[in-house]
Amino acid sequence: DSSPVKQVHVLGLLHEELHGPGLVGALSSLTQTEVILGGLMGQASAHVLFRKPQQRPTYQTSWFSILPDFSLDLQEGPPLGSQHHPDPHTALVDPTTHLTFNLHLSKEEREAKDSLILPFQFSSEKQQVLLRPVPGQATSHIFYEPDAYDDLDQEDPDDDLDI
Repeated sequence: DSSPVKQVHVLGLLHEELHGPGLVGALSSLTQTEVILGGLMGQASAHVLFRKPQQRPTYQTSWFSILPDFSLDLQEGPPLGSQHHPDPHTALVDPTTHLTFNLHLSKEEREAKDSLILPFQFSSEKQQVLLRPVPGQATSHIFYEPDAYDDLDQEDPDDDLDI
């Protein structure tokens, strides 16, 4: 072969119960073809995941049984009473089960949320009260008399910092 890139094939065998889910998931993401064996001697399955570049992964499940002489008897479909899980590494778990907050609102909670007026949202009545003081209400004024040490030079406001 005169191509400068050599293709390397690696076959790895990993027992899922001996390693943590992090390692199994990391190795799974690096593979092009993944075969996961499961079941018992009488009815076993091979879940095959093919990952092709720039294509969707494809799943294939083969059912077989191991005969006493250790040969394989391939079967057409799944045995009765078996369940089909396309990717055993991806458990069907609700990711919102162990959160410290609730992502879903009940009908009453949604109505309460919609009727709530937030502190930064001003109603028209509140705006009128804040913008136009009521006659007879005391108003405040700030009187400022500059000190001798106040720096009022707009050209160099940092003049007093002795830099």
